Amino acid sequence: MGDKTIRAPISLAYERAQVENITLHVCPVASTSEEIERPMEQLKRLAPERAALDQINVGLNALDVYFQRRFSQMNIQRKRNMACAIEKRDSTRKSKLKLWRKFKTLALAISFGSLGWQVCNAYSQTAPIVRRQEPPPGATTRGAYATPTAAPDDARTPDLASLDVPLLIRDSDRLGTAMHLRLPEYTYIQTRVSREFDQRGKLVERVSAYEAYPVKILRQQRHVISLISEDGAPVSPKRLKKERLQAAKEIETAERENALQANGARAAGAEKYIAAGVGVSQTGDGVWIGVSQFLRQCRFGAPRYDRLVDRDMIALNIHSCAGNMSDPREQYLARMAGVVWIDAADKVVALLEAWPASETQRETSSAPRTAETIVYEQARLPNGLWVPKRIRLNAIGKAALFNGTDKDMTFEFSHYQRFGTEVKDIEQTPLKSKP
Repeated sequence: MGDKTIRAPISLAYERAQVENITLHVCPVASTSEEIERPMEQLKRLAPERAALDQINVGLNALDVYFQRRFSQMNIQRKRNMACAIEKRDSTRKSKLKLWRKFKTLALAISFGSLGWQVCNAYSQTAPIVRRQEPPPGATTRGAYATPTAAPDDARTPDLASLDVPLLIRDSDRLGTAMHLRLPEYTYIQTRVSREFDQRGKLVERVSAYEAYPVKILRQQRHVISLISEDGAPVSPKRLKKERLQAAKEIETAERENALQANGARAAGAEKYIAAGVGVSQTGDGVWIGVSQFLRQCRFGAPRYDRLVDRDMIALNIHSCAGNMSDPREQYLARMAGVVWIDAADKVVALLEAWPASETQRETSSAPRTAETIVYEQARLPNGLWVPKRIRLNAIGKAALFNGTDKDMTFEFSHYQRFGTEVKDIEQTPLKSKP
């Protein structure tokens, strides 16, 4: 049988081939082949291998980068314009304010001048000398203490040209001593930081904490200083009790000896600011660091106003210290210079700094200093009482000046609390010796 060509859809051609039992050969017709080839040619022309698409992609990327840079520059320029506008506005306000102040000052000057008053400058802060104060109940000193009242901010600061410096020093010594006599009414924590070189030349630091507990010994209120921790490690309750009894016994012995030496009366000049002993021993070694030593044996000059812990202070230069030649523990004063800050309202020493004066500058306090040597710093409690805050002596390398003391010793006072209960006489219990 010869081949027969049938032009029909594939489904009809297949059915006919089944009926006639013939073999079906399928091939595309000319029109269909052309319709298929035409899109294939178009796809070939748009293939990824063509350089046209790559050029289009590069152009789009460049355009995107351009717009990003342009928008970034516009944002920067807008911020600069805004900053310039704000600065211009602030400067305009300042200039207007200055002009208004000048106009106000000129108007006041003209008004005062018309009345024949003298125009003078006034200070913006206040540091008046406090009036004489009344002593507290039960005070054992001639010094007076009272909680001062704050002066108004618009009050005028007194002229220091007419300030009686010796009177201010005496009042400061008297009032500060009266305040410190009230310290046995308080408990506090005392931290001692000692730094010194050992035999190998290594700087060793030791930190000890003590509690000050008020007791009454021979009808006098005193503090029992007991060790509560060493280098951060607390002591046991048994050892703490032993420390308290031992300290009380030592205080009682000292009080009895003083009473016998003074025939029952307190020695003159024994009342003073609290002093710290560094390296003090019965053989006369060490030094006493306190405020009263400087106030009673040094000269002061160059008064000026200063601000300290948001309070008005009268700063004075320390010079020409006499030094207590009879007591080697205070002879260092003869070679010291420094500055003392006295609270202008309370008339109490708030800060004292001293350092060795050079031979050529012994009469001034401008001797160069590279670090703290002597610091006596006080803090003011909410009730107006001034209490010690930090006492430091840095005598490393200065053993010849400080009576053999060659260490850096700091006393820090904190956690002051009023002792609310009545302080009773301590009951002495004899310490049992170890077998």
